[in-house]
Amino acid sequence: MARDPKIEVAGINIRIPESHDRDYTALITELADLRKGVKIRGETFLAISYWSEQERIGVFSKYTEIDVDGQWFDLDDFDAASSEMLEEVRIPANLKPNLSQFFFALEPDLHVIAFEAYADSKGLSARSVERYFSEALKSPSIVSRFGRVESDAVKSYGEIERILSLPDLKELRLTIRRPNSDDVGGRLARIIEERLKENGGDEYEEVYKAKGSHNLSPSERTRELALVAGENGQVKGRSLVNGVMTDTDTNDRPLIETTTFKSDEPGLPIFVRVAKSLFSRIHAMRVALRG
Repeated sequence: MARDPKIEVAGINIRIPESHDRDYTALITELADLRKGVKIRGETFLAISYWSEQERIGVFSKYTEIDVDGQWFDLDDFDAASSEMLEEVRIPANLKPNLSQFFFALEPDLHVIAFEAYADSKGLSARSVERYFSEALKSPSIVSRFGRVESDAVKSYGEIERILSLPDLKELRLTIRRPNSDDVGGRLARIIEERLKENGGDEYEEVYKAKGSHNLSPSERTRELALVAGENGQVKGRSLVNGVMTDTDTNDRPLIETTTFKSDEPGLPIFVRVAKSLFSRIHAMRVALRG
């Protein structure tokens, strides 16, 4: 009996500076209007190929750029293809191979994009979507209207808690890029803003180390800052595992909402349902952080 198909949904936290137009729907509309693919790995590119401003639902298209003028391999001769054979190759410049497409949705109040990280036996990693936004948001038209927009994958809250609770935690490193103050509450926002002003930067790190036989025991304040870093940066830990120093990094563990469904069910309604569940988890965590 065939297994029911599975869908996994991850999220990207996007922050427009408070000094600029914080219209997240307009931001995604402008990104879609760029009609620009971004290299996310090797010869693989990602682009927004569809966006409904009214429904706030779109499609990411992942495809491959190939060098049609480079050398080709002839499987029949099992050697480089001859120049005569290459003269017969005619691939229109507007056609790109290896297409896979993934739904995404915007929740503007959370300024979070939820996207299909796995669907229809195809995957789109959170790091790839991070790379897309990191580059696309640098476009001059985006910067002129929205300023320097930050984007980070939302990391697994469970993984953050696991790192903080490691029995032999020797080092903890929190990287925090400027969050939206409304997400974290006044107290945490003041702590972060003070640290940023001290160094005149847009991100800062807090590093804790234990020496010798001592282990770290993170405080409640550190735990809260780690959860902020999980949406606006990165959490890294080093611990002793069976006598070996082992590194753990939240970049490898995005927050994932997953479900299975019947193969005859349409994909979009399922994605929307799972995306709403992801948004609810993020909202609940932010409410908890605001106290």
